[in-house]
Parts: sequence; structure tokens; C-alpha cells
Amino acid sequence: MPEEGSSLPEDIRKLDSYDMRGAILETPLLAEKGYKLVEGLDLGKTNRKYTSVIVAGMGGSSIAGLLLQSYLTNEKLRLDVVQDYSLPMWADTNTLVMACSFSGNTEETITVFKEARRRGCGVIAISKGGKLEEYTKVSRTPIVILPPTPPRYQPRTGMTTQFFAMLRILERLRLVESRAKEVFRLKDDLKPQLQILERNAMALSEKLIYKTPIIYTSKRFEAVGYRWKCQFNENSKIMAFNNVFSEMNHNELEGFENPRGNYHSIILRFDEDHRRIQRRMSLVKEIMLKKGISDTEIGIRGPSLLSKMFSAIILGDLTSYHLALRLKAEPSLVYLIEDFKKRLGPYVA
Repeated sequence: MPEEGSSLPEDIRKLDSYDMRGAILETPLLAEKGYKLVEGLDLGKTNRKYTSVIVAGMGGSSIAGLLLQSYLTNEKLRLDVVQDYSLPMWADTNTLVMACSFSGNTEETITVFKEARRRGCGVIAISKGGKLEEYTKVSRTPIVILPPTPPRYQPRTGMTTQFFAMLRILERLRLVESRAKEVFRLKDDLKPQLQILERNAMALSEKLIYKTPIIYTSKRFEAVGYRWKCQFNENSKIMAFNNVFSEMNHNELEGFENPRGNYHSIILRFDEDHRRIQRRMSLVKEIMLKKGISDTEIGIRGPSLLSKMFSAIILGDLTSYHLALRLKAEPSLVYLIEDFKKRLGPYVA
């Protein structure tokens, strides 16, 4: 394994010409940067006592919202994520909408941004620029401008920055308790883990060659499993799926009776999982073993909930990255997605 910061072998540089590995290993540094990013943001126009929050976004931006929802489960605040063109009917003046688009040109997010403005919701945009920034200037809507990244970095690499920017916004609006201590120690929690995480990722990626991963988590950590699934799709260019305990015990479990694919199950266990969920995970492992389905169980450990979530995310990102290299795929480029957008044509919201 290449040491962090060292030069990569020539064959890896050719496959990873856009430095996806570097973007993944930068994750511990992005937490504090994203958190501090909104300190100078003028929240005067949006400083209300909201009863609900909606994160509107697609891809990595929506995952930032889903992870935030998971992280803030124990808060009283209602926090929903919209991955679509429209807001739910209940969204009103008591709702804060955080419209997140890395590029600023995501048509679904721009459409929701405009609808939120029409409905009188509180609105804050988070983006590198694009059309979304233009609309905020016209409407005088607060916007968090994401820091510059190398042009080669894909939108999914901005997930961490968006997560911590949104967390800090909610704290500044006094909608949730401050997590400052946990945030500021996250870098020190994660950086010492990077080498072992990468070694584990390399070992797991070897098991996944010519396999279809199915990632299982408890419902509480569904967003972590979904991030793994999406990274296998975009980085490794393979199909992958995720599901949750205990819902999968009521339907998907029966599919193991006659699996029609070469699957590999990945079970992510967190200390916070309910004891009955832990029991269900163990029983499912026994069933898969009997049915000839390969599996890997990973216990997620760490000094804080935040460090557990992001160590699991880094492990998934690195696993999908090393699987991409094994499959001779460029992890950063997404030709099918870009071609699809071109064929879809322009959209007027």
C-alpha cells in the first residue's frame, strides 16, 4: 500500500489520473473546514424558530443530508431529505430548506430552491457556484460557497464539507445542540486510522472481484450503507445494493433461498445498534453461510458517533476505489452519467 502523501506507482497513476485516492484521504481535514465555512454567513433573514428542516440535493449532496439525519436522530428537530423536483406538501414558512448542489447546476435542486422561495420557506443554498449562485444573488438568499477544489474532483468528494457546513448552520440557528468538541477532535480521531483503513479496504476489495456487494446496516445507519452502495456504483462501475435490519428479515431474507447472482454481503455493525438488531445480524450470517453466500462483517469502532460514521465512510470509499483499480476502471470518471445528462437536454425550471 502506498503511504499517505507518497507518489503512486505509474500504473496506478494512469488509472487514477484524477486523484480520487487523494480526495478520500483528505476527508479528516474537510470536517473542520466545512464546519468553519459558515461562520461568516449572514443568517439574519433566515433566523427563525423553524419546526422542520429539509435538505434538498442529489447524489453526494443528498447523502450529506441523509447522514446528517442519521447523526441527529436523537434531536427533536424534524429533518427530511428531498431527492426530487418538489417539496412535500407540508413544507411552509416554518420550514428551513437547505438547497445543496456541488456544481450549482443540479436541475432538481434548483427547482426545489425556487419552489421553497415561492412558499415562503427559509432558504439557504450550499454550492460551488453555477446557476444556483446566480439565483441567490437575484433573490438575495444566503449561500455557502464551497471552497475551491481541483477541477478533477467529482461532486461526491464534496459530501463531507457539505455535511459539516449544514451541521454548523443548524447549530447557529439554535435548532440542534452544539457538536463542536466532537467535530474539532474528528481529525485527530481519523488520521491515525487511515493506513489501517486502507489496508482493510484493499483486502475487502480483493474479495469483491466479480461479486455484487450487498451492504447491510441497521436502519439508524442506512445512510452509511447507501454511501457504500453509491461509491461502488460510481467509483467501481459495478452494481451494488443496500438494505437494513430488521426490514430485510421480513422480505429480502427469503431471496437467499434461490440467489440469482454472485453476491457478497457486507454487514456493518455499530455499537449503537439495538441488541435485537445485533442478534438478527448474527443469525443472517449463519443463514448466508449455509446458502453459500460469501460475507464480511465489520465492527465499526471509535471514540464518538461522528468518528464511527466517518471511519465507516472512508473504509467504504477506499474499498470502492481499490476495487476500481482491480477492475481497471478510472474511479473518478462517470461517462454514463455525463452522457445521460447530455442526452436529457436542458431543463427550464
